Amino acid sequence: MIKTNWHTHTARCGHAYGTDEEYVQAAIRGGLKTLGFSDHAAYTTPYPPERMDIEQVPEYIASIRSLKEKYKNQISIHLGMEVEYYPSQWETLTYYRKEMDYLILGQHQLELGAGSVYGIRDPQRLKRYVDALEGACYHGLCDYIAHPDVVLYSYPVLDGSVREAARRIADISLKYDMPLELNCGSGVRYGKQHYSDGDRYAYPVRIFFEEFARRHCPIVIGLDIHNPQLFLEERDLNRALSVIEGLDCNIIEDYDILSAAEKHKRDFF
Repeated sequence: MIKTNWHTHTARCGHAYGTDEEYVQAAIRGGLKTLGFSDHAAYTTPYPPERMDIEQVPEYIASIRSLKEKYKNQISIHLGMEVEYYPSQWETLTYYRKEMDYLILGQHQLELGAGSVYGIRDPQRLKRYVDALEGACYHGLCDYIAHPDVVLYSYPVLDGSVREAARRIADISLKYDMPLELNCGSGVRYGKQHYSDGDRYAYPVRIFFEEFARRHCPIVIGLDIHNPQLFLEERDLNRALSVIEGLDCNIIEDYDILSAAEKHKRDFF
């Protein structure tokens, strides 16, 4: 089991289970030394199945900071959020950038309330997804890109448009010194899915990591935990690692996300 995880959710997002303290206790039992909470960021528009309400943010902050102090002799805990690049929510995102220890980028919609990345099936919207990733990095909004290949969830064929998207994301990673995540969450949790060009996990997807490995992009492993029990299991981690088997991926096990966050906060605009 890995010793650091920056991608941990809480029940506030509407699709995770357990109390905050149960996540901490399970992480300790699982042998983690560093635990980052990065629940789905709240915006002005509520969406209970996907993210916490904005009224819950103060309590989220207080809870994680309290646990950080309570368990300081057992595990290092940090407060983050998983944000999207939504220019319409810039005031809220600015608050998160300043208040949180770190931010990870998990782009779930092309814009707030529209264009779910889970339904993208055409090159035009695939390009818009990559544009959003670049916008976030350009503005210093995030400290690593979570599940960069989540956009392939419904993509029917791993064709040239997919390869081009992977190359663009690799360019973004290198230009902004931005790690990319090998995600061990629901993309592998439910097993391989059938697509028109064969069976594969929804994500991670090997074609992306072929390009990331070729360019030596920094890779961070993210467990994407939505249930404390998953800290005690390695099946999903092993499934994700099987996707990149044989590739010379530049996996960063000791990524100093807190120092990166301080730099990005200074550069944020």
